[in-house]
Amino acid sequence: MAYGDIDPINADEPANVPPAAQPPPLAVPSAEAPDEPPLALPAPLPPFALPPLAAPPVAVSPFAPPPDAVPPLAAEPTVAEPSLAAAVPAADAPAVESPEMRPSTESPASTEADVPPVGPAPKRKRGLLVGLVVTLVLVLLAVPAFLALGSGGADEAATAAAPSPSASAAAAPTGPPASPKPGDPPYVAFAWAKASILQSLTDMSTAYAAGSLAGFVKPAADKKLRGELEVRFRSLRAMKVSNLKLTADSGPFDDKKVGGYSEWGVTVAINHCFVVPSCEPDKMLVDTAWRDSPSGYRLVKWSRVKDLRGPQPWEVSTLTAAVGSRAIVAAPKSLAGRARSFLPAAERAAKIADKYVLGRKPDRYVIYLAGPSDWKKWFGGSEDWAIGFAIPASEERSDIVLRAEEISGGYAESVMKHEMGHVATLAGRDYRDYNGENWWLTEGIAEYIEWDGRSVGSYDRKLSSRKFLREKSYKGNLERLVPDDDAPDWQIDAAYGLAYYATRCVADQYGHKKLMKFADQVLRNGRPSEAESPVILGADWKTVTKRCLTYTKQKVGA
Repeated sequence: MAYGDIDPINADEPANVPPAAQPPPLAVPSAEAPDEPPLALPAPLPPFALPPLAAPPVAVSPFAPPPDAVPPLAAEPTVAEPSLAAAVPAADAPAVESPEMRPSTESPASTEADVPPVGPAPKRKRGLLVGLVVTLVLVLLAVPAFLALGSGGADEAATAAAPSPSASAAAAPTGPPASPKPGDPPYVAFAWAKASILQSLTDMSTAYAAGSLAGFVKPAADKKLRGELEVRFRSLRAMKVSNLKLTADSGPFDDKKVGGYSEWGVTVAINHCFVVPSCEPDKMLVDTAWRDSPSGYRLVKWSRVKDLRGPQPWEVSTLTAAVGSRAIVAAPKSLAGRARSFLPAAERAAKIADKYVLGRKPDRYVIYLAGPSDWKKWFGGSEDWAIGFAIPASEERSDIVLRAEEISGGYAESVMKHEMGHVATLAGRDYRDYNGENWWLTEGIAEYIEWDGRSVGSYDRKLSSRKFLREKSYKGNLERLVPDDDAPDWQIDAAYGLAYYATRCVADQYGHKKLMKFADQVLRNGRPSEAESPVILGADWKTVTKRCLTYTKQKVGA
């Protein structure tokens, strides 16, 4: 939000089950006395009736094998899939829905439970303990053979009881899925595509960390796409983006044939930090497409970040950057000198903004200096009357764009404090949501942060605020303070001023901590002012607004 913040992704038949084999009759030697009746043998035990294991529900995928299909021996390995934005612009690229993925059939390895040591027992019980252990072992050893006898013939039981080494090795496949061949079921092609694409994303992440441009652009199918990836690589490296991981957020999906080759869509997550080696990463989503070829799957599409009005600066401009301990100032090469000169002011502004952070403290405040063409392009562009704005760059971070030709060095620090105030209080939130009844607090608290440490009597929008109170029938209704898009410049300036005075009033009359708590509930959690005012400020909202109108008139001399 700028100075003048703007409204800136065959089952019916039962299976034939062989009858359970009965244990052979017990061999009894002939008795010498034929008159004695033969020994009565117990009836043969029935086979174990084991209930079927309850299989978990499986999501049906268009690529999953039919129930009677026999999967290849080389089963798909489990692949780790780690999960790579406030004046007001926002969004691009439509979101793509993905079908459900074929679930992995690999079971986690079992582990033996630790058995606590057994204390010494009286000697007379030792034989009983040993006997019980031996009996238990014999029973456990007997169960597999008995189950085998209950499910097939004696030859099968012998085979099951003594598996060959080669059979054991075949049961534990390793390596990537096999390349599909003509006639393979669809799930084989899906597994091959998924494994190939995930490996390419991993290779790109590794290449970025190593500073290898060639490795980063290698999957691209043509020169144009390689050039687009190069812009991203060079700009992100200049801005010290760290711990960058490219992962599949969803997909592959939407398989289609192009020139006889399969093409799959994948939504890729760009997970990253700024400067620091580890953090709670920001995540941005891009749509991609991958097409099979004689040399494997190649990248044929890499969209811009989704859910924004326009491109992020690093997606379309090769940037240079000055990096400090709390701020990053990035700019095109033509403005590299100004980026370096802005950094000290950005560092001072960041230290002020840090005191007002309501959510997660940013790793760095990111400021972009825009030339004339950049101003109309980055994040979808902004209005000509604005000199800066903040905008959500991801779910957790907002970035700042400043119009370089309109900001002098002495004024830059004030503008950056205002915009960093938005980042500190509303990072990741779409500021367009606040261009209504809460506009006064959104802009008022940014002005309040900008004016940190200075007296209310020296505030620089005092004259326009006084003029507005004298010439307009303003009755202190803060929810209607947002200026019209076609309002004269002085009225826009006055609206910002009146928002500041109302915010300063809450701090002076009710306390700074209560102001910040009120802002957190209203701006970040969407609570109505009328509901939170009695709870936090201890007065109903009508009383607060009436009191703050009187405060404002006193401060401006109206």
